[in-house]
Amino acid sequence: MFYTLTANPAVDMTVSCQTLVPDENIRSSNASYTPNGKGLDVSFALKKFGVDSVALGFFAGFTGRFIVDETMNMGCLCRPVWTDGITRINSYLNDGEHEYGVLNPGAPLTPQAQQELYDILDTAGNLDCLVVSGSVPPKASPDFLDKVMDHAHARGSDVVLDLSSSKLKTLASKKPLLIKPNHHEMREIFGVTIDTDDDARRALAMAHEVGVQNVLLTMGSRGSAYFSNGEDIWYAKRQFNIKLVSSVCAGDCTLAAFLTMWYNDRDNVESALKLALATGANVAESVGLGDFSHVDEYSKRIEVRKLPRL
Repeated sequence: MFYTLTANPAVDMTVSCQTLVPDENIRSSNASYTPNGKGLDVSFALKKFGVDSVALGFFAGFTGRFIVDETMNMGCLCRPVWTDGITRINSYLNDGEHEYGVLNPGAPLTPQAQQELYDILDTAGNLDCLVVSGSVPPKASPDFLDKVMDHAHARGSDVVLDLSSSKLKTLASKKPLLIKPNHHEMREIFGVTIDTDDDARRALAMAHEVGVQNVLLTMGSRGSAYFSNGEDIWYAKRQFNIKLVSSVCAGDCTLAAFLTMWYNDRDNVESALKLALATGANVAESVGLGDFSHVDEYSKRIEVRKLPRL
């Protein structure tokens, strides 16, 4: 069973509007409110592919209750840890030309809440793979993510990390099964700007050197990705363009799609990459996760090649 951890969930408010003008009120043409958080997105996307998971996280106030209720309404299991305060609301605005995001810090995390999460990990049934995604709330212990991995590994669970902080490099020594940075995060963490296959080779090698077993490196709006298992590297690219509506959930759904195909069949890299990029593209042209209606069609228009070994 997959478990996902969203330590700092949010209600996402996605707004379509005219061009923003300083010091002026702008009326939106559309607004949506969705339960969100990177780990939650993974659970939602897994469910769309018919794969069950258990969503873990910290939730507070009326916004936290909204997220938990909506998660259950989507058919996903959820084991919330309740904390004081208000779960954050993030705002995303698209004026037809640019996308803007305003991300709030979230409710502070207490030692008691952290311990409650560790207890859940210690007793969770069928904990095969824990996907840890997104940011950490204010006042979390510096070793919070270290302990999460330790508790999961003590149960014999694989751990997948999708983190944007430099903490990812530190956690790599614990040998996560898979990490999913984008090219911006790879540059920030490993100091490599990725414009060519050789750049990707260098960055991926650095990730393996510090302990990571597998890397899914996404290239954002370029519509491409690399995957490395430490021996071979694959490159995938979509052969079509999309109209961006919101990129917020695309990377999380890309990861979920990849895991559905690859986790139980590690040789099935090409099909996993095709499904992953097709899913990410379909989500990026939707509000929230969308309905995945173009995934099958898009999967046929993804080109995958294996890089020659050096």
